[in-house]
Formats: sequence, structure tokens, C-alpha cells
Amino acid sequence: MREDAAAPSLLCVGNLTIDDSVIDGVTTTALGGDALFAALAARRVLDDVRMLAPVGTDLPAALLQDVADAGIRVESARPRDGRTVRNRVTYAADGTRTWDLLDGEDAFDAMSVYPDDVTPAALTATGVLVSAMSLRSQLALGPWLRTATAATVYLDLQEDYVAGNEDALLALLPTCDVFLPSEVEAVALAGTDDLVAAAAVFRAAGADLVVIKTAERGCVLATADRTLVVPTDVVTAVDATGAGDAFCGAFAAAHQTGADPVTAAHVGAAAARVAISAHGVTALLAERTAAAAAPSGAPTAATTGAA
Repeated sequence: MREDAAAPSLLCVGNLTIDDSVIDGVTTTALGGDALFAALAARRVLDDVRMLAPVGTDLPAALLQDVADAGIRVESARPRDGRTVRNRVTYAADGTRTWDLLDGEDAFDAMSVYPDDVTPAALTATGVLVSAMSLRSQLALGPWLRTATAATVYLDLQEDYVAGNEDALLALLPTCDVFLPSEVEAVALAGTDDLVAAAAVFRAAGADLVVIKTAERGCVLATADRTLVVPTDVVTAVDATGAGDAFCGAFAAAHQTGADPVTAAHVGAAAARVAISAHGVTALLAERTAAAAAPSGAPTAATTGAA
């Protein structure tokens, strides 16, 4: 974990996607992806937020400019020849959704971050959040980051690849300082639905701090000294997409400012509540746009704690 006096900053590593959302038969196209959700949420807390997510030749420059206009520094990755990761998200009348990865797993891996994508400038951040990407990319990136930077490393996983890869993923935990799995991932990886026992498994495997996200129930937090449940306020979700990513981004950002883990968990939960109040990144992006337009020093939802 980084111990110098550098101003806190966070690099959000993951995927940037183009999402076609189908709601009541109407298709709307917008940016999405775990790196964007995390970075927008982190920007509620930190001024210096960076995003590293490969994009294809099809992504209009204006869309990346929208990200920059939200106050996020977009880091350059190796050029890619293919399309940006594209999803079709179909919403049912009851609010459930079906995800279709349009170009398949190989294309998803090609748009995931590998060590060759990370520049020395990006690594000057005091914290690095590694969001869910392809299994191969995460297994390559984790050990490399541990030797390449003194930053605090935060790790999230992708539930789809846990089964069958438990040993490799447990071996990855010593490469991170803070492990942030979802409840589904934690149960699958630890082989138990006892989340306190699961957190102990992950700490024994090498993660200093474990935060298991349990959606509307809050999170289970485990340190060297204690394990506790941190509850959250329950709200009605318009769209649960990106809630976990927003939690991770805001948690990591608050942790980088020196917040204790319980306080950081509350900050993460507040960002997740914003994320689920509208479809996709709409609410988080609108909040950042409003903050950018506000007079200097004017209060915003992020600074007042409103969510």
C-alpha cells in the first residue's frame, strides 16, 4: 500500500462499452462499462480520476470527450483494430434485464487491459482499481501491477469466470490490497454461502481488506481486526446496472482520501444509489455534468452527501 504524501488519485482500469438498451421496444445507444461507472462514481470524491479502457476504431471521439468533460482523465491504451465492446441490454416490464455480448468472448478479451496498455504516466496514481475484464487479462495484470507500482490495488472480479478457476483467482489475491467481490462471486470462489467465512478465506489467501458487496443489504467488511456487516439505505432501483462498479469506484476514491473502510463503504453505497436511479450511466453522468456547470464552490449532491 502506498505510503507517500502524494495527492490522492485513482486509476480505474476496465472496459468501456457501447450499450444498446432496449426499453419498451425502443433502442437507445450510450456509453457504458465498468471502468466508466467506477470513474464517474470516484469523481464524486476525487478531483484526480483517470480511466484506462481500450476502445475500438468505431468509437466517436465526441463520446470520449464527454468522459473528459465529466472531469475524468482518459488514459491511452494500445490501439485496437476491432470494434469497441458492444452489448445489447433488453429490459423486461418487471425491470429484469438480459445481456448479450455481441462480439463474443475473444473480442471482449482483446478489449481488456494488459500490462502493455499501462503507461508510466497512468501508474503515477496513488490507487488502481482493476474492474472485471477477461480472466486472462486479470491474471496477467495483477502480478504485473504488484511489481510495477506502489499504489494501493483494488480488485473486482467477473462472476461468469469464477467456476473452474478458483485456484487461479485465489492465487491472484496477494497481488491486491483490497478485494471487492460481489456476493455471488464470493460464494462461488470460497465455496460457502457464509460470507464471514468467505471473507476469512480471502484474507488468508492474501487480501489485506475484503469488502463483499451484498446489494441492498450493504456489504461484509473484513480487516485484520474485525469482520462486520455495514448496512445501507434501501431504495427502489430503476436499473441495477453498474451498481457494484459505482460502489467500487467511490469506495476506492474515499479510501484513497484516508477514509476508514466503514466510511468508504457508506460513500460507495451512496454512489451506487445514484447509479441505480436511472438507466445505464445516465444519473452519474448527469450529476457530473451538473457539477461541472455549477459555479465554483457551489454545493452539489456529491459534496453535500445527498444521494
